[in-house]
Amino acid sequence: MGGASRLVRLWALGCLVLMASWPVAARAAVSFQVTLRDTGIADQDDMCIWLHPSDLSRSTVICSDKTAYKLFVYDLNGNTIQVIAAEHPGNIDVRYQFPLGGRLVDIVALNERGTSKIRVYKVDPSTRQLQQVDNGGIDTGPNYGFTLFRSARTGKLYGFTGPKSATVVQEWELVDNGAGRVAGVGPLRQFQPGGTVEGMVADDETGMMYVSEESGGIWKYSAEPDQGATGAKITPVGENGLTADVEGISLYYRANGAGYILVSSQGNSAFNVYDRRPPHAYLGTFTIDGVTQTDGLDVINLPLGARFSLGLFVCHNGAAAPYPVELVKWGDIAAALGLPVETQYWDPRHPRIADVPPPALLPISLRVVPNPARAGARVSFHLPRETHDRLAIYDGAGRRLRLLHEGTLAAGTHAMTWDARDGDGRRVAPGVYFVLLERNPLPSIVGRVVIVE
Repeated sequence: MGGASRLVRLWALGCLVLMASWPVAARAAVSFQVTLRDTGIADQDDMCIWLHPSDLSRSTVICSDKTAYKLFVYDLNGNTIQVIAAEHPGNIDVRYQFPLGGRLVDIVALNERGTSKIRVYKVDPSTRQLQQVDNGGIDTGPNYGFTLFRSARTGKLYGFTGPKSATVVQEWELVDNGAGRVAGVGPLRQFQPGGTVEGMVADDETGMMYVSEESGGIWKYSAEPDQGATGAKITPVGENGLTADVEGISLYYRANGAGYILVSSQGNSAFNVYDRRPPHAYLGTFTIDGVTQTDGLDVINLPLGARFSLGLFVCHNGAAAPYPVELVKWGDIAAALGLPVETQYWDPRHPRIADVPPPALLPISLRVVPNPARAGARVSFHLPRETHDRLAIYDGAGRRLRLLHEGTLAAGTHAMTWDARDGDGRRVAPGVYFVLLERNPLPSIVGRVVIVE
């Protein structure tokens, strides 16, 4: 739909201040940008934003249609790139640089309610299409919501899902099964916020995750598998206008732990915004004209071309069937609420090395020192048993640049040096590179190194 044909009307309730007063209301109107509506849709109630590795304007929005039993892949102009059949798909999420079959690939995963499985796809960056890569055996039992989490401590990838009624959220590790397919290990642990949970999001920088208990409010847990089942409620239904059902939830990253938690307050067709930093103060509420009964949502801070130069907000629109997904300029929402915009700090394709706590504080299996590096870096790792190993360097697009080692290594600590050159002896350009240690039959380990001038 055209920009002038629809309007997004937002009102900001202002940032909370430490005084006994109500927020001051402000009003703003911004142009509606794009509706994602293929002729085959029915109810696209959840979605994720995939970032193109070299041209952010060619990024896509991948929508899960629970009623049409399909996945839809769109460009940012609303054109359909791909349609895939799925057995009652649920929530959907994306992570980058997953080691699979000797390459680093972008992973899109979801809970498939019809088969009670986690389904995993990889993205072909040249076509922007999805290809299923799970082994068909990630069986979860009845599942309803879903999210992904990549641990900054270990580099491992996890998926969370659980049944609808009195949701017990379970955590699974997603691994390369050695045959080019993604398998699941778990469940590793479980926790129960109370009622039904569909909306979930994990914070890859802080290691926390947030879940929307539909009738109760927003909960916070550690996303790490060894952290038990204890959580804390951030805010209850009824506070600051949060109205059941509490549905979609997403994160906007800023430096030093700042940023925003965005949540769909479905009962009053609004969106609440909270501080990403504890104690997660309420920052404001906005609505979008013509958008009601929102389920899923997502947000990205990066500039996705000229139209979405200050980031992108996407949400399900439950106003009228068939239910589409709407694209809105994040900059317009931020301006209405008086929220700072940060387009450089967080790139989920290339997470900042500085965001990860010092290695001395973490149980890390692979270390790269120095980091950042100029002339080269020393890669060290510990093997608990003899394995056949391959150690290689990859660029951000998943291309292997240099094979440092391939062969059998004994149990114990090993160290190898990369001289910041590719396989032809040419020095690599400054940027972020990935160190992939493949251990057969053990899971692979990924590290990161920044090369500077």
